[in-house]
Order: sequence, then structure tokens, then C-alpha cells
Amino acid sequence: MTFARRLRIISLLSFTLLVIVTALLAWSFRELSVAERNHVMADQIQSTVFHRVTMRDEYFLFGLERAREQWFALNDAATHLLAQGLPQADDHSATQILERSRLYLADSVQISKRLVEQMRRVPVADPAVAHHDEFASRLYSQIMLRDSALQREAVLLQKVARDRFERAGERMIYLTLLLVILMALGTIINAAFLTGVLRRRMATIKRDADVIAAGDLSRGIEVEGNDELAELARVFNSVTHKIRDYTQALHDSEKRYRMQLQELANIYTHTPVGLFVVDRELRYLRLNEHLAQLNGKSICEHVGRRIDEVLPPGVAARIEELWRPVLERGECVLNVEVQGELDPTDPVLHHWLASYQPLISEAGEVSGVMGVVLDITERKRTEEMLAGVRQHLEEEVQQRTAKLQLINEHLTQEIEIRKKVEVELLRQQQKLQDMALDLAMAEERERDRIASELHDQVGQRLILAKIKLDALASSVPDGECESEAEVVGGLVQQTIQDIRSLTFQLRPPLLASAGLEAALRWLGEELSADFGLQTEFRDDGKDKTLPYEIRSTVFQAVRELMLNVVKHAGTQRCRVALSRSEDDFLVIGVEDDGVGLGREHDAAESRSGSGGFGLANVRQKIQHLGGSFSVTNKAAGGTVATIKVPLRA
Repeated sequence: MTFARRLRIISLLSFTLLVIVTALLAWSFRELSVAERNHVMADQIQSTVFHRVTMRDEYFLFGLERAREQWFALNDAATHLLAQGLPQADDHSATQILERSRLYLADSVQISKRLVEQMRRVPVADPAVAHHDEFASRLYSQIMLRDSALQREAVLLQKVARDRFERAGERMIYLTLLLVILMALGTIINAAFLTGVLRRRMATIKRDADVIAAGDLSRGIEVEGNDELAELARVFNSVTHKIRDYTQALHDSEKRYRMQLQELANIYTHTPVGLFVVDRELRYLRLNEHLAQLNGKSICEHVGRRIDEVLPPGVAARIEELWRPVLERGECVLNVEVQGELDPTDPVLHHWLASYQPLISEAGEVSGVMGVVLDITERKRTEEMLAGVRQHLEEEVQQRTAKLQLINEHLTQEIEIRKKVEVELLRQQQKLQDMALDLAMAEERERDRIASELHDQVGQRLILAKIKLDALASSVPDGECESEAEVVGGLVQQTIQDIRSLTFQLRPPLLASAGLEAALRWLGEELSADFGLQTEFRDDGKDKTLPYEIRSTVFQAVRELMLNVVKHAGTQRCRVALSRSEDDFLVIGVEDDGVGLGREHDAAESRSGSGGFGLANVRQKIQHLGGSFSVTNKAAGGTVATIKVPLRA
């Protein structure tokens, strides 16, 4: 038998043994994973069982409603864990223990409900002495018996899972040792047939393998040649490098998560807007300090209480009416204004700008409401003050007009005086028109300021909060605060999306950075995605520079016209043309091939939707800018809406 043939036979036998041991290792690794999963499940069951006993005693001894809610919540959690553990248990003894535990827990829950009913039925002045009732004490004794048996089963289940995990670990160690022994044996056999060069290569491989086995993953096995041994060394080096990179990344992630945990708590506590979550019974589940300050009560006075127990009846009734579509149909209520008095002794009317979104459970059902509240009382007072100033100016103009008319009746012959009076009247009218334009510009600047604060402050902090919450969720032990972290993460993510949507509605970024043309093209893409409206744009390419406030007003006007096409035109296509006229006017035409103006026209003229613009408001604001607005029917069907705005500063 030649040397080459013997080498091939030995290699084939070695490979066969390696495959067998590798298969055994894979099987053992699977058993180890199953045992570890069962061990984790047993720890969770034992922790939940012992925790619910604590809540049971706290409720029975002190009559705390919070303890009762946590007790029954832990009952549900334990039931869920037992039901989840039954399909995973592939061991007969573990299955029997889980079945007995489930029966003990069911009996305990049933008796617990009777105990709660009995304690509520017994009229006592102090809830802490309700357990002195004889029947309640007997029920409590029965619960203690069931819970004691349940604790014993939980301890036994943990012992069974731990024993299985240890056996699987020992089996893994033995198989690993067997693999090492077989590899060493194969190395010795092959070394007997190799030349001095092969002996040197094997010595190198063994030396590097010993270093890696000792825990030094920074080195690899030196590879020479292209045979199977060299390929195995390359694969081993690749796996070693991946394990090293993954371990380093895991350590870095854990460090980042721990650093971000405290920052997340600080952001949620000190964010400048009110955040809250309520359940379907309108009870506060969680809120931040800012909302508690807005409502004039502490966080402890909110949690677990209904909204009508915290807020005045008038404000609570208004908010419950706004929450109804959110709870019943899962709709979002955005940018709604709520007003009311928080303290009857201090009759100060407060104003809030609120947005409410549904809290969706894993089953896809609405389980509550989450919201964002912004105090706009100072802004409303400013608006009222501006309205008062405007009313005062209008009254002043009316008084001066009356005086001018009286002077005109008595001094018809004094032409020069009448001309001066007419000039003064025109000046006052121009002043009033300028003030109306300033008010419109102030509204756009306020919209821009609110959007900037939401994006730069609230949005950025919530994004950072979401990142740190994810870090926290992976850093805490399994099962600890997992559901709370997921709920808070969902809330923060939903709030980020709502703030982004609100920011884009208040101030499209393209309007400030890229100009009116780019913003209108973005608007066309948004309406196409939301309503299927296909928009064709035409631009003459000439310079059409406008101040930002005027750009924003024109943008909102064009947006209203395009939304009217979606709502009333009966077509899914429209054309938008931008041009600069010879007399330095920006001309924008919005054209469709729909049903044209009809009975819907009068309603559209007075309708104020889609951000506060109706056709009447469009005409008024464009005229305040010194421009013109018209809507006409086309002969072939459809409408053409034309906006003309002067390009001068």
C-alpha cells in the first residue's frame, strides 16, 4: 500500500470521526440551548410566584388597591408563563410539574377573586383591618396553601431545569474533550506519515490552537498550503475573528446602554411638553413631571386615577369627548385646542394644544390613549391682545370715517380740506391693511417657531430617549421591566413619528431651504402617497424670490387648492404651473379636469380645513399680500385656480 493511499484512508477515517463528533456536538449544543431556555423560564416562573405572594400579603394585610391590581397582574403573568412553558417542556417530570403548578395557580386565582369580593363586601372604616373577617381569613388560608404548593412546584421546576442544564453542559464538555482527543489522535497518526515539513506545520498549528484554547482570540492559526488542513485552519480563524468581533461589539453595546439609561430617564422627566398614557378606563398609567405641573398635581395623584378624578369636570368631559374616536375607531386626534379652568378658586382660563394617538396592543386592539400636551396659554393671551388692538384700530377707523363724513356734509365747498381728509382716510386704511398683513406674517412666524422647537428640542430628545430605551431594554436582566420598556419604547416611537408629521405640516423643511418650487414638488409627492393625486409641475425657470413668510402663505394656499382637487374635483390628476410675469408677479395656476364648479363651490368657499385654509381664506390672505386670486370653470370641464403675488420685498 502506497503512502498516498494510506494517507487518504487515514484522512477519510479522521473526517468520518470528525463529522460524527461534530454532529454529537451540534445535538449537545441544541440540548444545552433548550435546557438554558427552560432554566430561564423556570427562573421567571419562580420570581413571578414569589412576587405575587408578596403582593397578596400586602393587599390582605393593608387593603391597598394598588397591591390588588399588581397581584392580579402577576396572576395573569404567571398563568401566561405556565402556558408558555408547557409547549417548551420536553421532559416528562417538567411537564407534570407545570401541569400541577397550573392547577394550583388556577385554584389560587379563583379563591383570590372570592377573597377580594368578600373584603369589598365587608364594610369597614379602615381597609387595613378587612382581613379580620373570619370568612376572609379562611379564604386567605386556602390561598396560602395553594401558593405554598405552587412555590414548592416552582422550586422543584427550577431544580429540574438546573439539573438538565448542568447535564447538558457536562455532555458538551465531554464531547468537546472527545473532539479534541480525536483531533489530537488524528494529528499523531498523520504526523507519522508526513515529512519534516509537515511535522513543522502541525507543531505550528498545535501551538496556535493552544493559544486560542487558552482564551487569546487575537491570534489565529498560521495557514500554509491549500490542503484540507489549511482550509480548516482558515475556517477556524474566521470563526475566531467573528467571535472576537461579536464579543467586543456586545461589550461596547452594553456599555452604551448603561450610559444611556440615566439620560433616558432625564429626558422623559424634563421634556418641555406633557406626555401621558391612559388605559381604556381613562386611568393614568404613566406621565411625566411636565404634565403633572400643567395639571397642578403630583404624579402620584395621577397614576391609577381616572381623568375626572384629576381634572375639573368641564375639562375632563371635553377631553373624554376627544378621546372617544381614538378608543372606538383607533383614529389620531392631532393639534386640537382644549381650554378650561384648573382651579375653581383661581378662575384663570388655560389653553392647551394636544395630540392624541391610540395605544395598540400586541393583538392589534386599542388598549389605551397616549398623548402630547403643550401649554399655549401665553400665546392665546398674545393673540387675544392682538385681536383687541385690531378691534381698537377698526373702531378708531370707523370713528374717523364718521368724522370725515360729517365734515364732508358741512364743508362741501372746501375742496382742499376734503382732499386732505380723503388722503388721511386712505392712509389709515393702508395702515389697517398693513397691520392685517403683519398679523398674517406673525401667524406664519409663530407656526415656524413652534415647528422649529418641536423638531430641534422635543423631536431630538425623544429620538435620544428611544435610543437609550432600547439600550436599557437589552441591559436589564431577562423578564425585568420588559413589558414596561416595550410600552414606553412604542410610546416614544409613536410620539417621534407624530412630532415629525406635525413639524412637516407646520413647516416643510424644503420651503425654507430649497424654495417654493421644491416645496410644492414635495407636496405633490406627499399627496400622491396619501391620496393618489398625480401632479404635473411646470416652471418657467425664472427667479421668483419671496420672503419666507410670504412663501409659507402661498404654499398653504396651493396646498388647499390641491386638496380641493382631491375632495371635490372627482379626478386624480392636476397640473401646477409657476411663472414670473412681466410686471414682476409670481403667477401660480392649479388646473384640473374634474367636474368643475357647482353646488360644492359655495361650501368650498366657506370651508376651513386642511390646515385652516378655505377658498375664502385663500382669497383674503392673497389679497393681504397685495395679490389676487380667482377660480374659474374651463370650457372643456374642470377648473383653473390662479394666484398672483407681487415679487417685491
